[in-house]
Amino acid sequence: MKSMTSFSFSFPQFRAKALRVLYKAAKGYQRDSCALRASALSLYTLFSIVPVMAMAFGVAKGFGFQHFLEAEVISLFQGREEIVQSILVFTNNLLEKTQGGLMAVLGVLLLLYSLIKLMFHIEGTFNRIWWVRDGRPLIRKLTDYLSIALAAWLLGIFSGSVNLFMIPHLESFWAYLGVPIDIKGIISFFLSVVPYVVTCSLFMFFYVIMPHKKVNFRAAAAGAVFAGTLFQIIQTAFLKFQVFVTTYNAIYGSFAALPMFLIWLQISWGVLLYGAEIAFEWENIENARTPDLSLNAMSIRARKLAMLEIVKGCVLRFAEKKPPATDTRIASELNLPLTIVHYLLRVLIDAGVLYSVNLEGNTAGYTPAMDIECMSIMDVLCAVEHQGDPKAYTASTLLAQSLEESLERFDKAARACTGERLIKDI
Repeated sequence: MKSMTSFSFSFPQFRAKALRVLYKAAKGYQRDSCALRASALSLYTLFSIVPVMAMAFGVAKGFGFQHFLEAEVISLFQGREEIVQSILVFTNNLLEKTQGGLMAVLGVLLLLYSLIKLMFHIEGTFNRIWWVRDGRPLIRKLTDYLSIALAAWLLGIFSGSVNLFMIPHLESFWAYLGVPIDIKGIISFFLSVVPYVVTCSLFMFFYVIMPHKKVNFRAAAAGAVFAGTLFQIIQTAFLKFQVFVTTYNAIYGSFAALPMFLIWLQISWGVLLYGAEIAFEWENIENARTPDLSLNAMSIRARKLAMLEIVKGCVLRFAEKKPPATDTRIASELNLPLTIVHYLLRVLIDAGVLYSVNLEGNTAGYTPAMDIECMSIMDVLCAVEHQGDPKAYTASTLLAQSLEESLERFDKAARACTGERLIKDI
């Protein structure tokens, strides 16, 4: 009885958290311009799809399963056979043109460039969602991108193999083995959900690997399950919708499949990015309980106060020789949304007050960039206020010069007043 009560109490809490995460993820989707980034990724996908397919078919031809791969590709893009046939024609032409010599080298370079360019933009988008400032080093980009592309390709091939070869032949296979009907139905059900599981696994793979930071596994799984489910629903609805779309045939003729393919690409990337926003919000779900405060609602004085609190915490941890604080820890201690903490940290880093250090698992920590023995309140505020190009606007009029002199007197008076103290002594 106690366990049932606990469950009935915990489920509403879970539902409330999930709904809040979905809401905040939707706001993050808009804040990070994910719709625009999905359009850019769709363009780079179109640019890279033929070279990537050429590499895959080149390897398949060498091992003698070119026709198998062709059937796999058609199965993966079910409902878009016309556009797939065009891609296969372009792929075969590229393979024929790059057989030996200089053209082969150029073909490989085109493949690597288009693939790395696509992965570079995917990482940049994910880093933007997770508020990561720096991407991978160049060598890491080359090795990680090729590994990610190969793993994604293998997962896609496995999913297509289940749809194309295993499921259609299950009845004859069960009859041959003499499997009972009740067990047969259970096994058939599990095999039928394999493509869904593979899709969720592929999404989770992207959420864990692509950002240049350590992502919580459960958060990535939550985002992948929701995005994978949404992707499968949209995929099914899209296939049914294409049956009723006949107007495009009269307008576009043989190119009727192209607009639908572009729409499908845009929606697919949008779903992937929304799942990333869910993973980000789920990872920081403890901060979802903080007031839904926006940066625009904070006054300049409130921002200064929050920045001083952040600097004080970093100075204290440095003086006590503790590990640098992470963004999530700072957000939890100050009871501020993580997005605001990220903005304030970026301002402090650009002003030279703090700097970021890499902790275990590509997690960023923040530590003082000034000598804590002489870092004062005005040192922090002046560094923030003078951040940027000093020549962007100069006092060119008598009024501006007079105002500039007044501001300098304010700064000197603030340094001389009793409220000016060292950060470590507060």
